[in-house]
Amino acid sequence: MATEIHLVKVGMTMHEGTVDEWYVGDGERVQSGALLYRLETEKVNLDVDAETSGTVKHLVAEGTTLEPGEVVGFIFADGEAVPDQLPTPQPKRDLPVRTQEPAKPPPVAAPVRGNKRIMASPVARKLAAELNVDLAAVAGTGPRGRITKEDVENAAQAAPPPRQETAPKEVPGGTPNVAPLRGMRKTIAERMHASLRESAQLTMDMEVDMDAAVKLRRDLNAEWESDGLRVTYTDLVLAAAGKALRKHPAMNAALIDNAIVRYEQVHIGLAVALAEGLIVPVIKDAGGKALKEIALASAALAERARQGSLTVDDVEGGTFTVTSLGMYGVDGFTPILNPPQAGILGVGRIYDGVRWDGQTPVKTARMRLSLTWDHRVLDGAPAAQFLAAVRTYLEAPSRLLV
Repeated sequence: MATEIHLVKVGMTMHEGTVDEWYVGDGERVQSGALLYRLETEKVNLDVDAETSGTVKHLVAEGTTLEPGEVVGFIFADGEAVPDQLPTPQPKRDLPVRTQEPAKPPPVAAPVRGNKRIMASPVARKLAAELNVDLAAVAGTGPRGRITKEDVENAAQAAPPPRQETAPKEVPGGTPNVAPLRGMRKTIAERMHASLRESAQLTMDMEVDMDAAVKLRRDLNAEWESDGLRVTYTDLVLAAAGKALRKHPAMNAALIDNAIVRYEQVHIGLAVALAEGLIVPVIKDAGGKALKEIALASAALAERARQGSLTVDDVEGGTFTVTSLGMYGVDGFTPILNPPQAGILGVGRIYDGVRWDGQTPVKTARMRLSLTWDHRVLDGAPAAQFLAAVRTYLEAPSRLLV
């Protein structure tokens, strides 16, 4: 009897997932425990292992999105006849929630060469044939040196363009690049649209004198250099926001099922930009952490986000969010709430400003904070009080060290 391959469930809040890539070709043999397919979910990605050995038959194509528990393929035991017609999947069953072993960051390794079979995903083989790419010349960056579709695409782009005897026909606007809206990008699109549609969002800005914060950051980076730790301005804002949220719990809240929920713990999400979209890992108990703990936590989360190794626990439980575009030279912007949270704080760049010492202008470092809040949960006055508290901590930042 064939063993069903299911779309595994990752975390209690997972609603759907996508078979991003099959690591074993249709009709190929897989060993129990070997990589089977890569799952792309709303929050994290995961490499799924085979639960048994045998011949793999794909039921769904790469890029197919299904609900957790749906059947995506079969494994036929050794010696078992593989029918031309795949069996009808059994009704969807409840699966145990998988909470560990996220997708591993792809190691840089060369694929097997010589007399051994070149390891490449089925989609990579098909794409290589279409683009006339020699797989033997492609270095694989996938698990165990497997060649991925991205490796083939990169190899095709690096190759010199074919010689053209005649000028190509001109196409107005060029050839469009069309990609399906799925995975992380689909989740962002749906959540942001729902956020604007279903909440009463307003944004206020406030300038902060950052002279003391700039000096403290410079001193701490020199002091903690031996630890390999660098404090960012976002770290300072995270620490300030954490302490301000403890003093102003009305902002550390959400509107859930027509009820205002005020959280006892302060868990701040840090928006991290990735090539495929935005992900928000969460610094737990940010209100009770000193600046050094915040800096260590944010650096570790950001690195795991970029490597694709975040766990479900890393991205769940946020009560407030901080997002920064200052590193791109942005002065201020209007961040969108991360539902159901009642607040999100945008961080702009450090820029030159002027303050007056009597009648003498003095150059100063300044920064603009942009707070978006849900007016259904709290009014403008308490929101402004919270933002002013963040400013107070940043203008007297020594209190962030404890």
